[in-house]
Amino acid sequence: MSDPYLNFKEGLDKYQFILIIGKYDQILGPRTLYSSFPLKEEQFIKNLLRDALNTKNKFVILDFSQFYSQICKIEIEDPSARGGKQLYSLIILRDVAYPLIPIIHFRRIEMEFLKLGNKQILSDDKKSFEKFFSEINEIYMKKDEVLPLESFTMQIRSGINTIQGFCELILEGKEQGNLSEQTVVNYTEMMLESCKEITKSIDEMLSTNSIK
Repeated sequence: MSDPYLNFKEGLDKYQFILIIGKYDQILGPRTLYSSFPLKEEQFIKNLLRDALNTKNKFVILDFSQFYSQICKIEIEDPSARGGKQLYSLIILRDVAYPLIPIIHFRRIEMEFLKLGNKQILSDDKKSFEKFFSEINEIYMKKDEVLPLESFTMQIRSGINTIQGFCELILEGKEQGNLSEQTVVNYTEMMLESCKEITKSIDEMLSTNSIK
């Protein structure tokens, strides 16, 4: 077993997955802001962030034999930052015994993160990150529950919840007067991707049933 796996094994045995929140700090470089499990090898996470940053994809999957990581990159508007944005990442470490988390679920996780609000996220507020972890834990991470990632009903429900969540974020931003045109475009693109995931799930279900 690799050293990183030895570091994370206890957490991977205890939870469905380990959640890490990272940031591509424009001054300090990639760094960890929060982890649901104590980290002994900060450099490993920094390398993860660098590897993800070197790709143009929003979602990145990196395989480490005994476990793998799924990374979702999120841009947060910040007028004080270079380019007007700060780049964050949600890193999920998961034992190879478990399947990949579908993007449609990742969209919901991303939505819950965005609900913290730009001010709380940009302040790197650990209490807010702990609250976010607690909410995600209730939905996905209880070891004594079977994670219903392959459930057709759950996939559809998650997709609808994700679309609803982004609609609520748009309305909240409009009411607060801090909704930019680019934010609307970003949220709309995310909702369209969720629609594609729902359509894909329906097509797969219909295809399976027709075979039977």
